[in-house]
Amino acid sequence: MDLIGYNKRVQKDKVTGFEKFAYGCGEISTNIVFTIATSLLTMFYTDVAHVSAATIGMIIAISQIFNGASDICAGFIVDRTRSKYGRARVWMLRMSGPYAIAAILLMTVPQIAPMAQAIYVFITYNLMLTVVYTMFQLPFATTMTYMTRSQEERAKINIIRMAMSPIGNILVTLLFTRILNMMPNGGMNSQKNWVILTAIYAVGAACMMLFCFVNVRERVVVKDEAAGDKVPLSKALPALFKNKYFILLFLFFVSFAMYQTFQGTMATYYCKWIIGNTDIIGNVNTACYGITIVATLLLGKFMHLTSKRNWCIIGAMFIIAGSLILILNPTSVALVTFGGLLRGIGMTPILGMIFTMIADSIEYGQWKTGLRTAGAIQSATTSGQKFGQGIGSALIGFIMQGNGYNGDLAVQSEHTLQTISNLFIYGIAILGVLMIVILLFYHLDKEYPTIIRELLERESKVVLKDEK
Repeated sequence: MDLIGYNKRVQKDKVTGFEKFAYGCGEISTNIVFTIATSLLTMFYTDVAHVSAATIGMIIAISQIFNGASDICAGFIVDRTRSKYGRARVWMLRMSGPYAIAAILLMTVPQIAPMAQAIYVFITYNLMLTVVYTMFQLPFATTMTYMTRSQEERAKINIIRMAMSPIGNILVTLLFTRILNMMPNGGMNSQKNWVILTAIYAVGAACMMLFCFVNVRERVVVKDEAAGDKVPLSKALPALFKNKYFILLFLFFVSFAMYQTFQGTMATYYCKWIIGNTDIIGNVNTACYGITIVATLLLGKFMHLTSKRNWCIIGAMFIIAGSLILILNPTSVALVTFGGLLRGIGMTPILGMIFTMIADSIEYGQWKTGLRTAGAIQSATTSGQKFGQGIGSALIGFIMQGNGYNGDLAVQSEHTLQTISNLFIYGIAILGVLMIVILLFYHLDKEYPTIIRELLERESKVVLKDEK
């Protein structure tokens, strides 16, 4: 088989529209509990379970030591998995049930002594985010790299995935607190109501992932130096850290997840204490994430105008603008909503491009080291998200506690209110600047054509050897 013939074989990996939709449903599933954890969990701990903000900040900070490492380990586990359902896809089946159970346990914080309560929070938080969510989300994301090696098909899969991605966030941010407030026996202040509603969301999320599992397929047959064998950690780990784009994308995901955490968590506090109406949370997040559904689909028609990196930089600029616009009138509901709209526009190119950039870095890693460690490289996504979420949540907890926040008070001090406002406006803007700085070092878009050409030439030789 010559190179042209092999290239045609790679490019014929077509994925049906229904399969792309099913994969998008998996994205909704992963976002439901992630949104609860990033947007609502901190407030639940402080205002409903009555755990101090400093304790929560400490727990989340310590948890990230385990959390980030677990993603790298999960990546290696996926790379070493062999089953009749493939390398990555099988974990959707294995982890759907534990995903729902662990999410419910987050909300069943007992009203006991503070130290015992903190231990319970630490255990259940890590069970959910360090263990279960990691082995749920990372294999799901890695599955795309095994569905096809066609860059065109990957782009289409990711566009649909990212167009559907905000649905999970909207289902939580628009409806969760509204439903809580309508529930009897305490509404949003009732822990029982939080448990019941979280259970409904979690079971629905698990069912959506099972739907994804049933309807997607792995097609890529790996041809690398491992020759289909399990890559030993002694080779896989050095190969991972020789991939400079893995490191850059990891750092980008840290900063992006910190932004998502600040956006989600501080929007809740901002609407409650600055605007004075928690129902506005749904409006802000619907504006932010709702616009991405339409904008992501439109992005597919314009993505050829510049590189993926440049699109992400443009997105970060919109995020900065969406935050700083509140300087004009911090208490304006219209400006808060419009700021959410701008941030949503900014998130569109980032979400539309970044996962394809991860896939590109997998090809770069194979070209650089001769080994395809797709799961480990994909951990740049989840480990970066976990580190970013943890660092962001910890910073929020420490800063809020240090500036006098107390969830049991009916009225916060002026100093505390100013802190909430600063974190929501300037904190998010600073994170947008950090994302731009990291992206300035990313040059794979220009290097990719040469890299993939050389990689295909190598693999064509492997194919010819196998055929002989």
